[in-house]
Amino acid sequence: MADSHEFRRRILLLATTGGFTHAAPVLEIGAVLASRGHEVQFATCAGQEDWTANYPFIKTVYTVGPAASEDDLDVHYETMRLWRHEHGFGPMMRSKNFFDNFWTDTYKSLRSLCENDSTRPDFIVADFFADSAARDMFKQFNIQLASVWPQMPYAMAPVSYHPGQPGFQADGVLTSEHASLSSRFWNEFVVLAALPAIIPWLIWTKRMRVDAGVNYSHSLLSKPDYLVLVNSFWGLEAPKELPPLMAPVGPILSDEYLSLDDDLAQFLSNHDRTIYVCLGTHVNLPGEELEKYLLGFIQALDEDSINGVIWSIPQKPRANFDTVKSYSLSDGSSISITDLLNDSHPHFRLPIFAPQRAILAHPHTVLFLTHGGGSSANETLFHGTPVLAIGYFFDQLCNSARLKAAGVGMSLDKSYLTPSSISSAIANIIKDEDGSFALNVRRMQGIAVLNSKRKHAAADLIEEVMIDQELRFKKGVELRPMHLQTADMRMPIWKARNWDMWSISLTGLAVSGMTQ
Repeated sequence: MADSHEFRRRILLLATTGGFTHAAPVLEIGAVLASRGHEVQFATCAGQEDWTANYPFIKTVYTVGPAASEDDLDVHYETMRLWRHEHGFGPMMRSKNFFDNFWTDTYKSLRSLCENDSTRPDFIVADFFADSAARDMFKQFNIQLASVWPQMPYAMAPVSYHPGQPGFQADGVLTSEHASLSSRFWNEFVVLAALPAIIPWLIWTKRMRVDAGVNYSHSLLSKPDYLVLVNSFWGLEAPKELPPLMAPVGPILSDEYLSLDDDLAQFLSNHDRTIYVCLGTHVNLPGEELEKYLLGFIQALDEDSINGVIWSIPQKPRANFDTVKSYSLSDGSSISITDLLNDSHPHFRLPIFAPQRAILAHPHTVLFLTHGGGSSANETLFHGTPVLAIGYFFDQLCNSARLKAAGVGMSLDKSYLTPSSISSAIANIIKDEDGSFALNVRRMQGIAVLNSKRKHAAADLIEEVMIDQELRFKKGVELRPMHLQTADMRMPIWKARNWDMWSISLTGLAVSGMTQ
């Protein structure tokens, strides 16, 4: 091993499906590692190579297979947009099948890289959607990895006081502290009820792996034997005990972000109570749903809760507006859809893309209406903007519950939206009659800003695991176990939990009781 100041290794960043928001935290950790002198490379699906545009330290980009087609993604995200808790796990497992289907190409590409000494990485930092293939490289080539999750992983580090599985709590309950008995039962039952959907997925996964020549499955570990980095932090996540190989290291954010253009800067300057609206790139709302939001904003304007709206709407949902419609305001003026889409109305801006962090950082942005994606949740807390969260699928739903529980705003159920419910929630958050929203926003902003430094701790952990991994082996023979792995993971369960001691003790007590 070289001296610490000469510790330079080849690190492969891996992000395949899920969009750029999955790649961003992986790339940010890579930026810290590159600043320490490591050679950082990137592997992704075809057509996504430009994700490295703002990361010039990446000189080598590998393509690990084709990306999902736009048509397939549209069908997938529309299915998930319509999902409700009562639909169960079936649609969720079909979603997992959709993304897991990219494992084969990723596995074969990674294996090819690892078989060649000139391209073999010393460590892999993988988005959790791609960590199965990275775990295969760990098993086959002894290349350690870090899996980057947006929230606490499913089935890992379970605790009795967190009902159900992270992200799948049916009623938004995060802990058992204030949960009813029926809620606790229901959240545990959701997992059991999912077995008819989970078992076919397990069979399908095994067949896919066998077809690729992989004749083993990854164990479901309560404590991982690799590094798990969570792009979140206590305060947003409900705290619990974690094993040493799991660590919350979020919010992982870039040190720089896009600034406001002249038009948005002028708009915010002239509107000191602006609501910023962004429902992400994958939520393609139909016209009637878009109208609910628009009417809610018009009501909020009429009630003087807000005086400006910046609504970031991607190209596809923009096409769903009915351009012949117009709406009246209480002052007698009208708003036409055409004017809105052309940014001709003085109180609205509808950009296709908006510099989100710059908008959230502006003091005249008084509310963020968000779908609750992991990046948006982290950014709004970091910049100290109150939230109205309306989650549509995946971690958006649980993040909506988490943001509400943190006291930084409110959440609404996507299935029961009305213009009045939207305008009422806006008014309640803006008025903040008891000051609790403002207080909690300041509290969470302080926590988020402090925790945003932990991407450097993530890099520390990666280097720590690399050093341990290299020096605990000699000529391929393991000399000692991982220094961050707790001993119980290498012991039979009866010994780890002292069942033998309890058995002998109880037997002794029983025998002594019988002899008296």
